[in-house]
Amino acid sequence: MSDLALSGFWLAAVLAALAIALFFAFSNFAHRSKLDRQSLVSKLQTLSSRLEEDSQSSIEEKNRLFAILESMTEGVLVVDTQQKILLVNSALARAFGFQKKQALGKPYWEIFRDTGINEMIRTGLSGKKADKKEHAALLMGSFFEIQVSPVFTGDDFLGVVAVFRDITLMKEFERLRAEFVANVSHELKTPLTSILGFVETLKEGAVEDPEHRLKFLQIIETQSKQLHVLIEDLLLLSRVESAKDPLKLESFELSGFLNKMKEVFTPLLKEKKLRWETELSPKDLRVLAEPASLERALSNLIDNAVKYNRPDGRVFVRSFHDTGQTKIEVSDTGVGIAPADLERIFERFYRADKSRSRELGGSGLGLSIAKHIAERHGGRIEVKSVLQEGSTFTIVLPNNTRLN
Repeated sequence: MSDLALSGFWLAAVLAALAIALFFAFSNFAHRSKLDRQSLVSKLQTLSSRLEEDSQSSIEEKNRLFAILESMTEGVLVVDTQQKILLVNSALARAFGFQKKQALGKPYWEIFRDTGINEMIRTGLSGKKADKKEHAALLMGSFFEIQVSPVFTGDDFLGVVAVFRDITLMKEFERLRAEFVANVSHELKTPLTSILGFVETLKEGAVEDPEHRLKFLQIIETQSKQLHVLIEDLLLLSRVESAKDPLKLESFELSGFLNKMKEVFTPLLKEKKLRWETELSPKDLRVLAEPASLERALSNLIDNAVKYNRPDGRVFVRSFHDTGQTKIEVSDTGVGIAPADLERIFERFYRADKSRSRELGGSGLGLSIAKHIAERHGGRIEVKSVLQEGSTFTIVLPNNTRLN
């Protein structure tokens, strides 16, 4: 048989074998189709259900992530490699005063008009490294701790995520703490320097001089008392601010309470020739408060009303109900407080008249203590004043501290 004939034979054989295989395969499928159709439909339904579940799960996961971002107090910003904003949460939008919809898809520098913030984001995009800094956003008047981190998927760099934590209050607390330490140091140093100075003078020979010795000892005594008052007020202010000990509330009538306070201040009232007047409405007005704390707060107000009053003036203590509140007013006819000082009068160590306050022996903490005591009772303290006419301080106690 020739080679050509042999090739044709094998080709025909292969084609025939393929035809037979196809025939049997088709016949077998036709025979089984009725049996497999129900199973196939069931499998397709199962697959469809799984795809639907996966899709729903993906949507729920996405919603959870967005809910978490929206509930965060920190601001979150995501910027892609094209320097455009992919995501921003509401906390950041509120902090910087823009609308989320306006920011999405925009270059970050069009939204943030702050050189420092833009430089951090630019550095993060170019360096692909994490960075953390404290930054003062001057346009917003706030301090932020900003953490910029790169985002990768495998080896692919997608952009950066920036987290903004508002630390304005923390910075303010740090400032107040530093100021407080400086003020305490100054207030302690003044009497201590005086005491040490006069002690040295006495040791150097003045102790043998009866006239000067008595004078120096009186000064040392006065400065020591002022130092004692300062330390006591510092300890009290610390206890009141920490609020560790619960208030021991009692119900009592204000009439007897104020009469006892009048007795305490009677010597000072006589010394300055001041009149004491009291008015209660109703006369049997009762309050629910911690007597010792309320006494300290009112004592500080009355003490100022006496010290800063004019001779032959008046100290007027008035208490009454007003729109569901109990108010206790302490008024004087003294020098008054300038409008510029009213906003800061309750700050620790703030004195409207520094030289006179030290001369009169004040610690600079009395009004701050009174304010914190009022707030611990769920109330507040208010002040009104007119220069050269007098001042009125009012302790306001809300419903939960009032008994009819």
